[in-house]
Amino acid sequence: MKKISTLMLGLALSGTLAAQTPQFTPDHGALLDGKTIVKANITSPALKTYSFSAERILSKGLSFQLGISTMPKTALPLVSTLEKAVGGETNLGALRLKSFDFTPEVRWYTGGGYGHGFYLMAYYRYQSYNLSGYTFNLDVRDNGSATTKPVGVVLSGDFKTNSFGIGLGAQWLFGRNKNIVLDWNILGLHAGRGKMTLSGDYSSATALTDKELEDLRYELSDNISDLPSVKLGAQDINLDKAAKKVSLNSVSTPWAWIRASVSLGFRF
Repeated sequence: MKKISTLMLGLALSGTLAAQTPQFTPDHGALLDGKTIVKANITSPALKTYSFSAERILSKGLSFQLGISTMPKTALPLVSTLEKAVGGETNLGALRLKSFDFTPEVRWYTGGGYGHGFYLMAYYRYQSYNLSGYTFNLDVRDNGSATTKPVGVVLSGDFKTNSFGIGLGAQWLFGRNKNIVLDWNILGLHAGRGKMTLSGDYSSATALTDKELEDLRYELSDNISDLPSVKLGAQDINLDKAAKKVSLNSVSTPWAWIRASVSLGFRF
């Protein structure tokens, strides 16, 4: 009988302690309602980009996030690596790039957490790039000719993309009040379409023949297509022989990219 009484007392005490330790809810230790998280991407500055996001907890296991990212006009990140990948005809070191994007996304926390735990995401991303000083040093030839003629091309313009993606990540809450946030966006994949508009000039020591112009058209399309996920055809390149002008007018191209980051934030 004594053992039974001791067991019953232990169960009662454990039930009391459990009642005194409620499950985490967003308003726990929050300055406001605890459902808003603001974050800064701490990995993006390595790519000369500044990214911020705000996440709003909608319900248990579900949230909505809006992110923005911007890159001031600067040289291309990792330019030496890219130049080795695409070859020596494109002078990527002279290229200057400015960008902006925004990304609305829906997150589903698989464990039902209020803004924490492993999550799956679905998102849309709009990206806008402004390019200047896009320089090529090309050698063109007349059909059947053994000699080549050097041609320099300098372009500037815009590239805008719209894409949809999915991904996964994990988010943790730290601190006495669980207000410090660490968000690991493990991997996202998005794909869609882009539109490229470029214009500029070409220069050569002597006038180009029609065959040399045709070769220039192919060389430019091949080199611009060396940009990740950009696919152009020779017919997309417009050449003005009299004015020595080059242009691409809102050329549509497939676009795909990956997404990964680590962010720190605060929950209000």
